[in-house]
Amino acid sequence: MKRVFINILLACVLALSCGGKAAPEKGFVPLFNGSDLTGWERTEGFRVKEGCIFSTGENGGNMFTREDFGNYILRLDYMLSTVGNSGVVVRGDPDSAWQTGFEVQLLAPWTPYRDDLHCTGSLYGYVAVTNRPDETTGIWHSLEIVCDRKTIIVSADGQAVSWADMDRVETLKGKNLRGRIGLQGNHSEPKEWVKIRNMRIRDLDREPSYVARGFSLTDPRLRRETYSAAVRLGRPLVPLLCGLMAGPDSTVPSAARQALFSIAAETSSPDYPAAGRDSMVGLLEEQADSTGSTVVKGYLEWLAGMLKVKQ
Repeated sequence: MKRVFINILLACVLALSCGGKAAPEKGFVPLFNGSDLTGWERTEGFRVKEGCIFSTGENGGNMFTREDFGNYILRLDYMLSTVGNSGVVVRGDPDSAWQTGFEVQLLAPWTPYRDDLHCTGSLYGYVAVTNRPDETTGIWHSLEIVCDRKTIIVSADGQAVSWADMDRVETLKGKNLRGRIGLQGNHSEPKEWVKIRNMRIRDLDREPSYVARGFSLTDPRLRRETYSAAVRLGRPLVPLLCGLMAGPDSTVPSAARQALFSIAAETSSPDYPAAGRDSMVGLLEEQADSTGSTVVKGYLEWLAGMLKVKQ
């Protein structure tokens, strides 16, 4: 029954973030270009071999994306040697990755310690798998990690294998909600290895509708992350923020108003391109003309007027 629940939950998350019937790869961009390690840092111990990220037990190490990610769907293919031992770091700080984030394990079935809490697909040491994946070595497997705010779902070869609500796992409660994606180099025997290919990501924090939904959350940490994501996203979110400002819940309009002010204020910087500032003024005026709320209309006109003065 638990396995059925996890698979249903996974389907719901993907439908929410991928628009239901959208193509499975819609919105994904590569994290690995197949040629070199551009976009990654601390790459000692890793190299590109035959279009794959390759690491052996002789040089180990851990490498990380140069960019932080919060909410996303990460997909990749992996292959392990007979004694392969690797993993994917989620939301970690490079200097303290296992303290600030956590690892999704990739492990060959060789060690006597490979219980459900430490096998492939587990949140290593935190959340055990509920559906044991195929751990056959020497062949390609697929891995998917969904980070949907405080919900984490891991799938291997198309089947959900572990699920976590960070608030229900005591040791995950203080973990980062945003951080680097990392790859753990193979760290078993010297001649053993891990290969990674087709690594791509759908960054949900770049999607206006996903970010906008976060304003209705009551969790303080998630609300702060939503505000930061909104400011990073900027102009594409403005129409949705204007809609939220006209809503009945006093908390949501207030947060949307604050985010909109921060987005507009960034364009008032003296070194901000004039064309971009003009575009923001035009968008604010357009939204003011289309809103049915006199309060929102007045605020948008005030923001637009403030930016005009900066010109």
